[in-house]
Amino acid sequence: MPLAVVGSNVVVEVNGRKVRGRQYPWGVAEVENGEHCDFTVLRNMLIRTHMQDLKDVTNNVHYENYRSKKLAAVTCNGVDASKSKGQLTKSPLAQMEEERREHVMKMKKMETEMEQVFEMKVKEKKQKLKDSEAELERRHEQMKRNLEAQYKELEEKRRQFEEEKANWEAQQRILEQQKLDASKTMEKNKKKGKIF
Repeated sequence: MPLAVVGSNVVVEVNGRKVRGRQYPWGVAEVENGEHCDFTVLRNMLIRTHMQDLKDVTNNVHYENYRSKKLAAVTCNGVDASKSKGQLTKSPLAQMEEERREHVMKMKKMETEMEQVFEMKVKEKKQKLKDSEAELERRHEQMKRNLEAQYKELEEKRRQFEEEKANWEAQQRILEQQKLDASKTMEKNKKKGKIF
């Protein structure tokens, strides 16, 4: 029975809904509409009805071909069997042992490189810490000297203030004494009857 199939990778809008189909001057041929096309019948036949055949062919033919090529490559030390007719072949166990030794050597090399990088980073970090410690010590000493200089300056200002205060108090006492003496003199003069 022949099938009429319309294929399209374009989505067209028909009566407010989007469908996959082809636009023609006389209308739209919808891919998944059974009245327009036999695509759904063909899909059902291939996917649903003959799916087991597809699985069997894939497993028995394609996978077996792939597996035999890979096994041939392992027995011939990674070289294609058709190209290595005159070479001696290694057993898969010997091949695996050699690969394991190579892997162990590679891992040891990576480990030593990582240890070297780690030691270098530790040295850099220690040097940075020493530098920052020295910088902090220098700043501490500078601040200490600044504080000592400010303390000496304040002590000098306080000493000057104390001297000025003592001089001012002495002058005030002298003025008070002079006022007292002047008032006593005036009282004596009043008593004597002398008024200036």
